Order: sequence, then structure tokens, then C-alpha cells
Amino acid sequence: MLKNGKLEKLKYVGHVVAAEVLQKFVSSKTARISDVASGTGLVGEQLKTLGYETIDAVDCSTEMIEIARAKNIYENLYVQWIGGGKRLSFDDDTYDVIVCAGGFFGNGLKSDSFNEFVRVVKPGGFIVITMRAMWLDLEPNYNNGKLERDMQQLEKEGFWKLMEKDIRYKGGTCESIVTFVHRVC
Repeated sequence: MLKNGKLEKLKYVGHVVAAEVLQKFVSSKTARISDVASGTGLVGEQLKTLGYETIDAVDCSTEMIEIARAKNIYENLYVQWIGGGKRLSFDDDTYDVIVCAGGFFGNGLKSDSFNEFVRVVKPGGFIVITMRAMWLDLEPNYNNGKLERDMQQLEKEGFWKLMEKDIRYKGGTCESIVTFVHRVC
């Protein structure tokens, strides 16, 4: 993770896009939200600015969680790994929303995390995944349509339904942001 303003210099906007898209689908400011791959808390900050009240952070890095903790924006903070057969410590149907901005990148989260997302989000809840579009081509676990085919397979099996695929261009492929919004069935 980049620190000391380096994300701003790279014009990273995934956290802003994720919060804006989430707001289109989730009007209740008391919805229980899990910010997965929360890093230092950029998404949480955006959500708090928009008035959301109940946000938890999940990240695999103790260092990132401690930076997020200092911002005092999260109700609960968890150091946990997602995917690879690892199960989150949450009960089924715990959250109204999972938002994941920047967790899918080179060597990042894999599609096996989707099952855990669906498990911990209540039926009717949303899963918002925002990532740089370039990773759909560059990451071997995602490219050639693999990531989207895995998403479509879960839809065919009745676990979730794609509500929106949003692409925002910020100049060049590496600056394009893609957001997938799924509703849990």
C-alpha cells in the first residue's frame, strides 16, 4: 500500500467511485457495511462523509488496520485473510453491504472470495467491487474474462444478481475504474 500522499499523486479514485456507486443502491445510512480490503480506511472515510454510520473494516494487514483505527471511523476492525479456503469469522447474513475497493489487483483477492462475500451479506444486500480495469487484462486470475465468468457462474447458481457494471475512464487503461454491483439472492 502506498503512503504519504502517493495514492493522491497516482490519482487513485477507487474509494471515491466505490462510495458513490454504493450510495446509488443503499439509501439507509444505518446499513451495516463491511469494508473488505479496507487498507488505511479511504473507503470508510468516504462513506462516513456520505453519512453512513455502521462500518467495519477487514484487511489482512495489521499495519493497515492500525492506520485505519487511528482515523476513528470504523465500529470494528478485523485482521483477516479472505479466500484460499479461509472463512471470515462472521456469521452468515451479518452485513447489509460489502464494499471492496482495490482488493482485486495483481496477486490480490481471487474469485474464491465471492462465496464468503455472499455468505456474510444478507439476502437482498449488496456487494460492491471496485478495481482498476487494467487488472482484468493483466492479472492471470482475472484475464481472458475469468473473473467475470466466475461472477456469472454464481449468478447462474442463484447466489447473486449483477445489478450494474460501471466503468469510469480517468484517462488511459490503467486509470479506468470498473465497479461491479451484485445483489445477494
